[in-house]
Amino acid sequence: MKKLIIGMGNEYYGNDALGIIVARKLRETLPEYDLKTGAFSGVDFLEAIEEYDEVIVIDSIVNPDKPIGDVVELKVEDFAGLKSFSYLHSMSFASAIELGRQLKLKLPEKIKIFGIVVDKKGEIGEELSPHLRKELESMLTSIRKML
Repeated sequence: MKKLIIGMGNEYYGNDALGIIVARKLRETLPEYDLKTGAFSGVDFLEAIEEYDEVIVIDSIVNPDKPIGDVVELKVEDFAGLKSFSYLHSMSFASAIELGRQLKLKLPEKIKIFGIVVDKKGEIGEELSPHLRKELESMLTSIRKML
C-alpha cells in the first residue's frame, strides 16, 4: 500500500510554510509514508497523488472563527465550488479530484486533509510566527489523534 504526506505551502512566505514544516515533522514518525512538499496547483496535486492508496494533506488556513494553531480536519467536498484552498493554489481539491476521476486516473481511496489555522499567511521572507513555532508539537499531536 503506497502512502503519501503532502505539505502544502511556500517555505519563503511566513506562516504559509506551516503545512510543509508540519508535514516534515509528521513524516519523521511515519516512515511508511512518502513526503512531497510545495505549492501545488490542482493539476500538480493530481500528479502528486496519482498511484497512492492513502494521502494526508497539510496546509495552513485562515479562519477567524478558530484559534490560531487549531487543526481542522476537512473533506474534499468542503472545497466544492471554492476557487482554491489557499490563495497560492489555483484549483480546488474538489475540482482536481473530479478532473482526475473524469480522466480515469488511479486516485487514492483515502484522502485526509488537515488545515492548521493561522492569523495570516505571511510576507515574502518572513519566518513562521513565534506562536505557531511554539505550538508545533501540539499540532502534531492533534493530527496523529485524527489519523
